[in-house]
Amino acid sequence: MRRALFILIVLGLVTAGTLWVAARPASVTVAAGDVVIEIPLWLSALAFAVSLFVVGLIVRLYAGIRSQLGRRRLKRALRRRDEGDEALVSAFAALAAGDGAVALKHGEKARRLLGDTPLTLMLAGYAARAAGRVEAAETAFRLLAEQEGAAAALGHRGLAQLAVERGNRAVAADAARAALVHQPNAAWAKSFAFEDSVRRRDWHAALKLLPLAESGTDEAIRRAALLLAAAAEEGDPRAALRLEQQAAALAPALAPAHAAVVRRLRAGGHARTAERALREGLAKAPHPMLAALALEGPVGESKAERAKRVAALASEVGGGEMALAAAQAALEAEDWAEARRWTERARAAGVVDRRLHALLAKIAEGEFAGSERAHAEAEAHWRDAASAREPPEWTCANCGASHTEWSHICSSCGAVGSLRWGEARAMPPQSLLPAPLPGL
Repeated sequence: MRRALFILIVLGLVTAGTLWVAARPASVTVAAGDVVIEIPLWLSALAFAVSLFVVGLIVRLYAGIRSQLGRRRLKRALRRRDEGDEALVSAFAALAAGDGAVALKHGEKARRLLGDTPLTLMLAGYAARAAGRVEAAETAFRLLAEQEGAAAALGHRGLAQLAVERGNRAVAADAARAALVHQPNAAWAKSFAFEDSVRRRDWHAALKLLPLAESGTDEAIRRAALLLAAAAEEGDPRAALRLEQQAAALAPALAPAHAAVVRRLRAGGHARTAERALREGLAKAPHPMLAALALEGPVGESKAERAKRVAALASEVGGGEMALAAAQAALEAEDWAEARRWTERARAAGVVDRRLHALLAKIAEGEFAGSERAHAEAEAHWRDAASAREPPEWTCANCGASHTEWSHICSSCGAVGSLRWGEARAMPPQSLLPAPLPGL
């Protein structure tokens, strides 16, 4: 209704204009050289209106043709996209089924239909890898690595996987570090970079790759192990001491950290501070390593004085390990009654391994030297020692390997900070590269 009313108004205005022009005769003169043409005004106006109508009709026809062609192009692009998406799905399904050749075939089709997008490049790389075409896979992953953001991280991840399969962990680590530029929190990249830093003994770089951890956790013990490794190679004694003190604070139950602090303080001539650190270490981590440090007295100390000092320390901190140390000091001071008393306290504290029986045998041999009683009693204790359980030892919680001495790295599996005193509990696997999708 509104459109019809609009058309009537326009027609009325045109009619009124025509009548107005017709009532006032006029002409339009057109001159071209010697040729002069006079056209009535109403006829020139009509010609102008017809020209406008024809031009509008041509423009409308042109726009219609362009619109039709655009719809055809869009329809064709949508069809290519659908075919490309179908090829992508087929390729991923083939990868999940372990059929590399089929995955590569569909992946190439998807790449041809959709172009070099991050998804098609990633698919092309993994499909070529599954089909055994390593060079094609590397080319696709390098193109993917030239993208931006997470896509580049995926490309470097693919290159890292290829490097691992070739046995080149250093190249894998370089790819991991490149991925961290685009994806700083990528766990797999941190894992490879961390492993490489440890291999190169770059302890400070390795520490930067470990997450912050609460005191006493497995991650804190791992950080403490790296801190101790860095301290061992630190040229500045004060800087080394700070690293060792950080390790002891992070892992209170880690006896080697406390032992390192005590040794460093003693070497620097801080005897009183070292004794306080030793008491604190024994209270938090009672261990033979710290008990042995307690037996190391100052220069010129007599055996009796040492026995008295160690006994006082054992009474203060308690525990079976210090009781054994007090018994050993009393034995060397030939205070047999005191030695037997401390061995009984060690037994009561739970120390019933071979060391206890060996110590009792030595006490009998010393107290009743040369007598039949010494021979009989010592022989009985040595028999008990032979059948007693072995003393606790360091065990890797990652691979289960046993170690007589603590180290920041397990010599069997290379795990960092995995050695535990006594019966180790299993830790989560370290430095694994998970697949991005099932079957890849």
